[in-house]
Amino acid sequence: MKYFLASLKTLSYWRYSLFSTGALVRILSITGGIYLLLEMLDFFNMYTRDQHGPYSIFVVLAVSIVIGVATRRPVSRVTYKILKRDFSYEVVVGDLLDTECHNVVISTNATFDTDVASGLIAPGSLQGQLAHRFFNSNTAEIDRQIDLSLRGTRSAKHPTGPGKKKKYPIGTVAKLHEHGKTFFLLAMSELNEHGNARSNVSMIDAALDKLWTYIAEKGELGDVAIPVLGTGRGRIRLSRKKMIERIAQSFADASKERVFCNRLVIYVHPDDAAEHGVNLFEVRDYLSQSLHI
Repeated sequence: MKYFLASLKTLSYWRYSLFSTGALVRILSITGGIYLLLEMLDFFNMYTRDQHGPYSIFVVLAVSIVIGVATRRPVSRVTYKILKRDFSYEVVVGDLLDTECHNVVISTNATFDTDVASGLIAPGSLQGQLAHRFFNSNTAEIDRQIDLSLRGTRSAKHPTGPGKKKKYPIGTVAKLHEHGKTFFLLAMSELNEHGNARSNVSMIDAALDKLWTYIAEKGELGDVAIPVLGTGRGRIRLSRKKMIERIAQSFADASKERVFCNRLVIYVHPDDAAEHGVNLFEVRDYLSQSLHI
């Protein structure tokens, strides 16, 4: 509800609902329908022309506008199709773990820690929810799949700080399988001595480049769902809208040479969208103006 109300306050929503081509077509269609109804009432002498007031046209237009706007309410999903290319974007306000996509990106730290019980990984975080909802909080099974996926991957010793004692390069990916889905755990942050995650824009860019390469080489062709990386516990001071654009642009750049995904779905959690004023109409406008493809 908070997201719905916040959308009503934005210029992008009113541009979509009232001043777009689609809105104009909708309003004119409703006006035509009302006019046809009046003609039928006049034909059957139920409400004749001489009963119309001199300003009836304005009443009809006002009613058409109200109905038109009411039928173009704020949405929780927008799609942006790339012309002459075989892929598209969707930006969704929703829970990433409820996605219908079979390939799901989950952000993690460079040591691939999984310890939820001690609080090192917050239970409410995306990774904590993954463990709870898909692995029944069985972090031992998650560790087993991580170790298997990272076998032979270069790492460095990490003797200090909490958590595991192996540290992998930013952009390293571990692949997990559960409940018919493939989860790509993407190392895009580092833990400090207090167990807090730290990331920056350069780390996110590097992680995304390696993620697309990994999916192209070791993933299956299909839709990919990804969260807005780094803006939560990663503590990156970049707006959600700009981070969405950054993810979309990185995906577009990687798709120039090869097709490894037909649809990228970027998820914004509803609480996050409401708290930070994320509006999908603004996001779609922003993508259409800023992406270089």
